[in-house]
Amino acid sequence: MATDDLLFVVLDGAGGCLVALDEPTLAGPVSRTGRGGVIHLVPSGRPVLRPDPPGNAGLRALTGAGTVAVAGATVALSALLTPFVGAPIGVAGLALCGAGYRSGRSALDRRWGDRHRMLRRSAEAEVFAGAFSAAQTILMLWPRLRDLVQVPTPSRELAGSLWTLAGLLHDRADLEEQVAELSRAAARLPVGSRAAAPLRDELAARQALLRASLTELAGAVDARVSALEILAGECVDLVRDERAVVAAVEAIRSADRSLGLVVPPVVTPRMRPASWRRRPVRSWRRTGS
Repeated sequence: MATDDLLFVVLDGAGGCLVALDEPTLAGPVSRTGRGGVIHLVPSGRPVLRPDPPGNAGLRALTGAGTVAVAGATVALSALLTPFVGAPIGVAGLALCGAGYRSGRSALDRRWGDRHRMLRRSAEAEVFAGAFSAAQTILMLWPRLRDLVQVPTPSRELAGSLWTLAGLLHDRADLEEQVAELSRAAARLPVGSRAAAPLRDELAARQALLRASLTELAGAVDARVSALEILAGECVDLVRDERAVVAAVEAIRSADRSLGLVVPPVVTPRMRPASWRRRPVRSWRRTGS
């Protein structure tokens, strides 16, 4: 998020979530909602979230055209000369087309993976959805608080925090799948076999390392989600307090008007304790830590 100002979020309603630095292409009409640099894309129907790097369709078309050209050249050479000449040239040409497609697709996939985070499991998608909701609350209420905290907008920091969270959740899902794969591999080993004992020990050691990494990831995820939720809660509290102060001031002035009194100086919404200003600032700083 060092140079990106926008973050795009798609929740498919079926336990999946796509978080991207580039706007993803979705089938059908898509509405855009969001504030600051965090954009929520809402398709008209249920989106199909799958990796489809931009440029892949063009790469397939180019590879297909190359394959047709090679096939045509093979037939022509076989007719003009002999199949013993045309066939090897055709095989070599098709191999080059296949290698070119694989290389190009690999490059596209790497770029797509660098700028997209796919959360396929509902466990990770639900955690992200909660943090995303907190970020939306913060962005919605921040215009009412910017004079208090002297920060024009936290959109860039919130987008960066959500992007980092998506990466942590993606890594957590990968590590948990690796733990499950090791468990399946251990279960398939013959029971009571001395020859399999070293392998069983190696599998257990790898599982222990992965679980330690998962514990660290869980702490990082919880800290980031907690910081966003605390800041959202403090924004809600401050806006509620602001409204309460305004209502109290108006009640005093209304009573004074009814009594025919000169309106005395009262605490205005801008005359707030310093602790009101410090709370959101501290929480806002924690979202980027």
